[in-house]
Amino acid sequence: MGTLNTAEVDDFLSQPRTAQLVTMRADVTPHVAPVWFLWDNGQALVMAGRTTVKVQNIRRNPTVSLCVCTPDHPYSFVTIEGTASITDRGLEDMVRRTCVLYEGDERGAEFAAQLLGEERLTLIAISPGRFISWKEDEE
Repeated sequence: MGTLNTAEVDDFLSQPRTAQLVTMRADVTPHVAPVWFLWDNGQALVMAGRTTVKVQNIRRNPTVSLCVCTPDHPYSFVTIEGTASITDRGLEDMVRRTCVLYEGDERGAEFAAQLLGEERLTLIAISPGRFISWKEDEE
């Protein structure tokens, strides 16, 4: 058992895994939401509805955590503790790339077009402040 090195973290975060995004409500209780994300140039990018609780929380308090873990043995996880910002810059490209990563070329392109056609999304960009990781020994 041990931690992942920098290259392993990059590889791990490049895989299509559902993550848990933790934001803080106004009453300082955590809000946890499962999300798809795209690891891109040292940032985690998450698409979200403009009026969702997570977006409202980030506008009030940009401190977030994103936890990604494997569903099977050998178990491992990476948690990113960082600061989030809300933007529309690069949204269309990010949505397309994310949908293709998680759903494959054909289904991903269709799903991205559907999401972008609704014009209700924004982008959460998470800049890491710290990584916490763990990996199970492979036997």
